[in-house]
Amino acid sequence: MTNGFTETIEKIMAEIETHVSSLKSNPEWTQIEKLYRALSTIEGLAEVPQTTLAEIFGFSDAGSRVSVRAGEFIGMDALDAAKAYLEKKQDSAASLDEIVDALQTGGANLVARDSLRTSLARSTWDVVKAPGQELYQLVKYAPHVKRGKKKASTPASASTQIPQGEPPESEPEEGDVEPAAGGEDSA
Repeated sequence: MTNGFTETIEKIMAEIETHVSSLKSNPEWTQIEKLYRALSTIEGLAEVPQTTLAEIFGFSDAGSRVSVRAGEFIGMDALDAAKAYLEKKQDSAASLDEIVDALQTGGANLVARDSLRTSLARSTWDVVKAPGQELYQLVKYAPHVKRGKKKASTPASASTQIPQGEPPESEPEEGDVEPAAGGEDSA
């Protein structure tokens, strides 16, 4: 069975090479190469992910993968790095395998694959999982998925806030009795 595939692969590669040679003989190709090198240099200086040729030529799988720079997730725990990767993908979902590969490339503090799967599944406020699949996406890019609202956190000083309409506490007025410094009533 492998030999049948090997022969087919070789034929397709030979045909692709013929077409690539034809493209390279076109003067436009030289301009594409120069522009692509310039783009790569500028992206490297800007420290942003490098645009792939698949993205430039619009191959169908180009949008499904997002490039991750080596070291991009250093110092991040696996769940935070996974969320950062999903943020880069925006409205495209990612498989668990793709996320794990991205975290390894980015240098995140890795945990076991099963632990990451559990963490993503428990992160229901931020991440949605496709039923019966290891496919994840950020909730904010899945508008059809409804989640309850997070409880509003009350600041620590909320209990000491002054209700509106009441004046703030001030110095005692004349005639007010105040306990003495020792806590005992002075007579």
